[in-house]
Amino acid sequence: MSKLILGVDGGATKSHFALFDESGKCVAATVYGALNHEVMKGSFDELRGKLAESVAIAAGKAGAKVEDITYAVLGLAGVDTGSQQERITGLVKETGLKDFLVCNDALLGVPAGCPDCVGICAINGTGFKLAAVDKKGTPEHTCGVGPLTDDCGGGTWYGQRAIGVVYNELYKLGRPTMMREMLYKLAGVSRREDYLDTVADKYMEGSLNLVSLNSIPFEAAAKGDEMALSILSESAEQYAGAIARLAIEMEFPAEDTLHVTLAGSVFVKQKVKILQDMIQKRVADALGKREVRYTNLDAPPVAGAVVWATQKSGAKPDMVKIKTELEKAGL
Repeated sequence: MSKLILGVDGGATKSHFALFDESGKCVAATVYGALNHEVMKGSFDELRGKLAESVAIAAGKAGAKVEDITYAVLGLAGVDTGSQQERITGLVKETGLKDFLVCNDALLGVPAGCPDCVGICAINGTGFKLAAVDKKGTPEHTCGVGPLTDDCGGGTWYGQRAIGVVYNELYKLGRPTMMREMLYKLAGVSRREDYLDTVADKYMEGSLNLVSLNSIPFEAAAKGDEMALSILSESAEQYAGAIARLAIEMEFPAEDTLHVTLAGSVFVKQKVKILQDMIQKRVADALGKREVRYTNLDAPPVAGAVVWATQKSGAKPDMVKIKTELEKAGL
């Protein structure tokens, strides 16, 4: 049996497994369910069984045994603290894997989007998260715990802020905003007095999806709305500050180009790019003249796990080939 490396992107709803041989061919690809203990009724005990099952399935699909896997990188949602990483590492050992790395899934964006697995990944999609791997190979991830880390972005944050800003205009002498008419139209509001009841009722019954409201501040900002621009500015300040802190405090030599990968639907799919422009300006203000190169992530996160596992196993990863193989495998 050829030496195999395993990449895993484990999420809260589904997980991707990709098994590659030493020639760089994807010999098996598996889609599994959730691998985040935080969404499981049985928490870590339930995760133990699911890890053992999923790793065995991935190996078996290639006609291999778990022992044939020489290195694995498992990026899992829910690995947010040192104690969680330690505990889940112990669970992974029980699967039979010998050499492996367990990390927060956000870290996969670095090897997936940055040359030589060195750089920073900023995520603005379901969540707000920052991850980095520096020149010494040291990983770090920050943010991602909502109000506890003062996250201004990700998920439904932009839509919620739009609702609040409009409420401020209506009931707190807040500054006027064109977002009011946008929200009125989407929520079916015709009178000021009906605003909160209508929005709250439709949100509770599920007919008003907050994610769908995320685009409102971006559309209004593109038309010059000051309150919408202030929402994006608030978000940009948090992202830029987190990026700059990682750049300053980790081993990213000033003479090297700093690679920053932007991931998540808000960064990648949102057509209005004002937020990205704000972030880049603030990062430049914080870091001075050093060169920073931004790219949008164009590979699935599991590709980052495969790249990292390949590198950790002592081989040189070919990102173009890995992406091609994953596309052929349907991931």
